[in-house]
Amino acid sequence: KFGGDLALNCCMCDAVCSQYLVAIPAVIDAGAEAKFCATLRQPSGTLVMTVTLKSREKSTTLFTHTSNEAFQTCVQFKAPLVQKEVQDFQVEVRGDTFYSKQVRKVMIRASDTFTLIQTDKPIYLPGQKVNFRVVAMDNKMRPANQIGMQIGQWLNETSNSRILQLSYSLDTEAREGPYQIIVSMGERNISHNFKVEKYVLPKYDVTLNISEEVLIGQEDVEAEVCTRHGQPVPGRVTVNVCRPINRYTVIFFLYCSFQADKTGCATFSFNMSIFTKMDEKLQDVLDIRAKVEEEGTGKLCYSFKMTHQCRVTISYVLGKVSFINVPKVWERGSNVEGKVSLKCFQLSLSYKALALYSTLVFSPEGWSTVTVQAPSSQLTFDVNQGNKLLYQEEALQDVSGKYRLEVKGTACASVQISVHYNIPTPTDVTTLSVKVQLEVNTTSESEKTTNMVILDIKMLSGFSPDPESLRSLKHGLLVSRVEQKEDHVLVYLEELSKDTPINHSLEIIQELPVDNLKPAMVKIYDYYQPSDQAETQYMFVS
Repeated sequence: KFGGDLALNCCMCDAVCSQYLVAIPAVIDAGAEAKFCATLRQPSGTLVMTVTLKSREKSTTLFTHTSNEAFQTCVQFKAPLVQKEVQDFQVEVRGDTFYSKQVRKVMIRASDTFTLIQTDKPIYLPGQKVNFRVVAMDNKMRPANQIGMQIGQWLNETSNSRILQLSYSLDTEAREGPYQIIVSMGERNISHNFKVEKYVLPKYDVTLNISEEVLIGQEDVEAEVCTRHGQPVPGRVTVNVCRPINRYTVIFFLYCSFQADKTGCATFSFNMSIFTKMDEKLQDVLDIRAKVEEEGTGKLCYSFKMTHQCRVTISYVLGKVSFINVPKVWERGSNVEGKVSLKCFQLSLSYKALALYSTLVFSPEGWSTVTVQAPSSQLTFDVNQGNKLLYQEEALQDVSGKYRLEVKGTACASVQISVHYNIPTPTDVTTLSVKVQLEVNTTSESEKTTNMVILDIKMLSGFSPDPESLRSLKHGLLVSRVEQKEDHVLVYLEELSKDTPINHSLEIIQELPVDNLKPAMVKIYDYYQPSDQAETQYMFVS
């Protein structure tokens, strides 16, 4: 027994090693949310459990589940609205070699309520105000449902000057939800609906999206200002950018104004060369202040304005140069070989660094032709003023043999040939032979980070990138630039760390339905060595 009048019914069977149990209260309140729990143990094959509530008029299936494994679950259902009725609660378990059906009686009755009257104190003085409250409780000591209950009434009211003004004070513990005011004039009724709920006015918020650090050598700096007041706010955005000097004196160097779009955002950029003056009095920071005035309020006696400001750091680091695959110990007179890795934090700086490298290494004019002669093929590379900074690469088909390298022209060229081969096992000989045993000492020092990499995302047929998602991607971690070319989205990542994964997301929108939709390719490759790549496919699942 539970609570004196609530019993527990159990349906249980054991046949062919299958056991099940379904528990439900013996008495259920009409129209209330009820619950039963079902358990299946040691099923002999695939079994179907069906739970049904039956009355004289209709049969309602409450639960159906097919399983070949044990399970336990609880199911909620709404009891039928009846005054007082006994109905059949049926549990049926069926399989290829197992069948069982159990029926129990369940009482469904309307919930009894009682009324509680409470005063604010037990004793009053003559002339004092008596405050009291009336509460209707159900049989579980919960306040009865207030939906549809009349909470106020005015009878035979007469209006003054054709306007009837009345008021009603809601209790501080009034039920949240819809309310209705009804005015009756003879047989005519007029109603008006309103809501009661606890809510907080939306906050007027301005956000300024910009990187925490800008480089002294980058050309343009992009930023975005967004305004929301629960929803996007269209308006006029005014931006001030300055590089302050010491002793707390501020002079604004840049002033610009933009119109926010329908999303409440305005994207702007400014040329970094304005703030690259080398002066000890100038601080190495930029102060950015954005002011937003809501559209349509400037000419009123009031206007909605909001200001947001932030500070970003100016960095003088243009890039990093590191030496890799260089031996730790050098022998006197030996040739030292290694590699130089150049990593620039901005794509435009990479071009500048390579241009500077070309002035020191390459000839200012001329061309060269590099020919690699293999046993069965020949490769030719042309190096001229238009492509001398490009990395050219071709695969050799021959595994072993004699190779010949020839360079003709008036310009310098850097050539690297890597040949991977194996030494065949020596055959047995009967004549004089010499056996040589080689001992090779090698070292391998892998880089912890990559060069700049490009993530090439091909759009599915009929799909395009979401503009809001594309805008958010531009401010992602290590994202240097994002380009959209035809049906491709190119994401330039400054570098990737060996043991530090990064996550970015891009939402795409289906604009046209396409039958037999094919997967699209996502490719990532090294900016300087495109052959170093990886690729995968993705597919839209409806």
